[in-house]
Amino acid sequence: MNNTIKTELQKHILDYINDGVLTNDNQEEWHFYAFNEAYYIVYHSVAIEWLKKHNLDTFEAIDIVKEYEEDNFGEFNTKISPESIVNMLVYIYGEEVLYSYDVETVEELESLILNDLSTFDEKVEKTDKDFVFFNTDEFGTIIEHTFSNDYKRYKNKYDKFLSIEKARNIKINLVG
Repeated sequence: MNNTIKTELQKHILDYINDGVLTNDNQEEWHFYAFNEAYYIVYHSVAIEWLKKHNLDTFEAIDIVKEYEEDNFGEFNTKISPESIVNMLVYIYGEEVLYSYDVETVEELESLILNDLSTFDEKVEKTDKDFVFFNTDEFGTIIEHTFSNDYKRYKNKYDKFLSIEKARNIKINLVG
């Protein structure tokens, strides 16, 4: 799952928290309410645009859904249409996002998501690490990053790095 999808789904979860749909009383059903009770995407053209927006190849999306369904249900049943594939992808990725947070309450979930969505500049200001390591897309936008003091560990895992002092003095564009 790329960062643009993760960010979109995190914001979707926050909307459901703010609307009172996800509560402490229905924690066992958070995934159902957020990603299964209603269609996430309606209309063929909207689903196609969603795939393009997130740089997902149609066949790659179908393969992700197919593999997930075969692993979890024993067979592939999703209709091959843009809406069906995108809605199942959102179901799969929504599960991944929600279960990545080990929380007891909706307040904890909200707090962790808000922290994850805080701006890059805010994260740079708060860190006590010496370096930020990052990869960028073709437009120069940071698509993934980590903060660390361990230069040797991350220098080959990321395309670029900056000292935190330099990062504090320049404007950096971050997706997600």
